Amino acid sequence: SKLATELVEATRAKVIEFFNAEDYYCVFTQNASGALKVVGESYPFDASSTLILLADNHNSVNGIREYCCNRGGKTQYVQVQYEDLKINRELLLNALATAPESDNKLFAFPGQSNVSGVKHDLKWIKTAQDHGFDVLLDAAAFVPANRLDLRTVKPDFVSVSFYKIFGYPTGIGALLVRKDKFD
Repeated sequence: SKLATELVEATRAKVIEFFNAEDYYCVFTQNASGALKVVGESYPFDASSTLILLADNHNSVNGIREYCCNRGGKTQYVQVQYEDLKINRELLLNALATAPESDNKLFAFPGQSNVSGVKHDLKWIKTAQDHGFDVLLDAAAFVPANRLDLRTVKPDFVSVSFYKIFGYPTGIGALLVRKDKFD
């Protein structure tokens, strides 16, 4: 038991180091979908909440809308551009700017779409935060081929699949939670 605990803590420290995530907690989950479920279950959605999603999110991200709706919150999808499948700047800026005032607003998007493979600009993290939103970055498809430096971009929540990074073992993912958002 003591050795297993030491190995888990050493692995957690390596994950934090790899993503430059000193300001984050690392919570191991069964997979990226499990990490997303933890956010859905734990986020303080209420009747004044807004959840904004991209139309090309992974199905597990889409499932978070049920947690929001069950607590009376509003969900809004933003379509991607038809021509290149990237974020429609005008539509997303409008959705962020017109969301009702609330302490509990969440924007969830993939760093790289599982649907199309398109990489979305991570600058949207700061843009959404500047509009009062917490940001959930689904990085499961992004991190296998791209560097994610959490000192540079600072989403509030990040879901990761180690299966997609290594191909083996299945059944392990992580949720990285910014320490100031852990409550």
